Amino acid sequence: MKSAGQSGGALPNPYLRALLACVSHVGAFPGRTLGVAALITAASLVYASGSVRMNSDDSTLLSQTEPFRLHYKELTRLFPELEETSLIVITSDSIDRAQDAQDELAVALHARVDLIDTLYAPGAEPFFEDHSLLYLDLDDLEDVIERLAEAQPALTALTEDPSLRGLFDELELSLDELEEGESLPPGFTRMANRLSDIGESMLAGAPRAISWADEFFDDDELVYRLIIVQGKKDFGERIATARLIDGIRSTAEELGLTPDKGVQVRLTGMVPLAHDEQESLQRGLALAGGISVTLLTLILGFGVRSLRIIAATLITLVASISWTTALAMLMVGEFNIISAAFAVLLIGLGVDFAIHIGLRYEEETRKGLAPVDALRGAAAGTGSAVSLCALTSALGFLSFVPTPYYGLGDLGIIAGGGMFVSLIASFTVFPAVLALMRPPTARHATRMPLAVRLNLTISRHAGVLATVMACFAIAAISLSLRTEFDFSTLSMRDPDSESMTTLRELQAEEIVTDYSATVLAESFEASEAVALELEALDEVLEVRPPTYYVPGDQETKLEYLADAAFFLETVLYPDSPLPPPSAAERLEAMEALRLRLAALPSGHDDDAAWMAARRLGRSLDALGATADPEVRAAELEALVVSDLEERIDWLRTALTVGPIDFDDLPSTLRARIVSAEGPTRVVVLPREDVSQVDALRRFVAAVASVAPEATGRPAVEAGIGRIVVTTFRIAIGLSLVCVGLVLLLALRSLLDTLLVLVPITLAAFFTTAVGVLIDIPFNMSNVVVIPLILGLGVDNGIHVYMRYRHDKSLSGLMESSTPRAVVLSALTTLAAFGSLTVSGHLGIRSMGMLLSVAVVSMIVCTLVVLPTLIELKERWVTGRGR
Repeated sequence: MKSAGQSGGALPNPYLRALLACVSHVGAFPGRTLGVAALITAASLVYASGSVRMNSDDSTLLSQTEPFRLHYKELTRLFPELEETSLIVITSDSIDRAQDAQDELAVALHARVDLIDTLYAPGAEPFFEDHSLLYLDLDDLEDVIERLAEAQPALTALTEDPSLRGLFDELELSLDELEEGESLPPGFTRMANRLSDIGESMLAGAPRAISWADEFFDDDELVYRLIIVQGKKDFGERIATARLIDGIRSTAEELGLTPDKGVQVRLTGMVPLAHDEQESLQRGLALAGGISVTLLTLILGFGVRSLRIIAATLITLVASISWTTALAMLMVGEFNIISAAFAVLLIGLGVDFAIHIGLRYEEETRKGLAPVDALRGAAAGTGSAVSLCALTSALGFLSFVPTPYYGLGDLGIIAGGGMFVSLIASFTVFPAVLALMRPPTARHATRMPLAVRLNLTISRHAGVLATVMACFAIAAISLSLRTEFDFSTLSMRDPDSESMTTLRELQAEEIVTDYSATVLAESFEASEAVALELEALDEVLEVRPPTYYVPGDQETKLEYLADAAFFLETVLYPDSPLPPPSAAERLEAMEALRLRLAALPSGHDDDAAWMAARRLGRSLDALGATADPEVRAAELEALVVSDLEERIDWLRTALTVGPIDFDDLPSTLRARIVSAEGPTRVVVLPREDVSQVDALRRFVAAVASVAPEATGRPAVEAGIGRIVVTTFRIAIGLSLVCVGLVLLLALRSLLDTLLVLVPITLAAFFTTAVGVLIDIPFNMSNVVVIPLILGLGVDNGIHVYMRYRHDKSLSGLMESSTPRAVVLSALTTLAAFGSLTVSGHLGIRSMGMLLSVAVVSMIVCTLVVLPTLIELKERWVTGRGR
């Protein structure tokens, strides 16, 4: 069997002589070499452990001088409180519980100066509570006033006698005045159900007080309260925002703001979205790394079948990753959400060099050579090809550096440098480990290699194969023209994470989030004109200029409030209340109502009011049957009248407010709408779900048609999309030119260069076509795939074509160990890329899926398409095909 690699004159002799001298020295002094390598590795690990940091800020991945970035910077300059915010979302089925939770959490977080820089709780100011009725829609206000009218008798009784005696006497009076055939009044039904709820909660051991605010507003939907904070980052943590996020959550738990207490606290917004993304990314990459190493070991075990070579490969890999990590921190200073994938890429790519060198070393030892001579022979046979592959792979990565997509540029620098680091380790650490071990045990082939059988098929049916490949190529190119680019960062995040599910919920509730657009009008007056134009757009759900925060229809609403204040006069301005009842009087009132309920006629089983009355009777029966009914009656009274006086005070204020305008709003709100310099914010809500890129694209384009300088996350992400597309084109062009020039210089033949490039190009089209078929569009993470195919796919082509030129026949190529080495290298790369598919980060997962498809395509194109083209070339040169 012939060698796995060859020099072929692809690189200058001085380089090869230096390489052979290096390997000879390493083989002669393996212990010294490994000692130096161990020191470098230890120093690298120490340095990396103290300097590695992760930057999850998407904005830093791109050029800061782009127009959309400048527009966003202007917004945050005028309104700095809008930058890098966390949105704390509090939900409850009770208005009181939601409001109390907002107040308690806001106070507690405001005291955490170690965590919080700024805090704003929308709607928490007394102004909004006092004017809450004025902010209702007319229909909702009518409903509230109607409920107040129904509750007026009970409220009057409770203000005159704030006890169970006063309430139960009123309920009993309602029953006494009921004539035969009449239905129970709605006010009775509502109060009976609430009293039953309280009684049942007491019997269950989890007493819950009545919420008079819920009674007034009767809102069966979830109640939302928000807190917006800007917090401190701790770059000493694994994730810089971990302490902030954990601190908010632990504070909420310490206050008892948990679902079992009727309150849920969740986080979303720019910072929590990035935090969840980092957690998902780091978990996914750690898992992918473990899977990759496991698969790599299995593949090497079955493919190489030499524990010595496998051990040397893994040791070399550890050194390569350690050195590259330290080099990355020296050159770039931090990882981002894209460059963090370098380690997994290096696992797959870095072992390629060791595989080719190791297989050649194995062959050399079978000739009876001593380990040092065998290592020198392996270096002589593979040095040129392996070095050329490192160069082309690095060029594939480095093609991202001159683009405006700095995030991919960082990956290019780190991974490109990693290729050269892996090359150095492969010709130092790898041979040093092998030199300390016995040579691999000789193995003998027992059957014809698959590549040889494949060669027979290619030799007999090259024309048919070429025709089939041409048809597949045409279909792939046709499908590739339908590929799309998804520039939405939301589409790359875990859709089931708390921050994402909460964001979608807020959008459905028409609550402003970071994914609303913002237009900066020149002045307060100009904002109204802009708002009118934006409201006419089909893609816009709602526009919120400054006047949005001023209640509409005030004249009509104030008339409604005046009417309500008139018929509630006895509630709002009661006479002096009666003295509290004694325990006996309280129990007597409860017993009297219980007996009156028991005396109600049977029937009316389909009437909700009668069912409520019977339910209250059963609840009073159960409370009266307890060991100490007087205590139970006192507890029930406390739960009924707990916040009644406070709510009556609020009602007195809310029903007697006057008209308001923008200047009457709290200064904290006005400062978030109109800047000190005059420009005014106009917030635009999308009609569609902008986590879908098509909806996001339509929304951004529509808003930009009215306000070209509109900003916010939708506009920023659209701008990012344009940059990434530009990056994609630049990287592909640079990869093609640089790799093509390197091949032309190495192969010294335009035809041979084209023969190597055609299969790689086909692999790129096949990968893109599969992406269309399985609905994986290009995004900010996986856009790296096509340029990498051009840089990495050429490696296999170099090994195959240079071996063909060395052996001067296709049969010699296919009978050698090169096809086996190519397949093993591809499988190890596939193990690394395929492991990325387990990541919870959808961008990294899609990168892994497309790169896996790309590797399979490259194997087929390298071992089928390229040999077929070589066979056709031979026929054309010799005239056998004529």
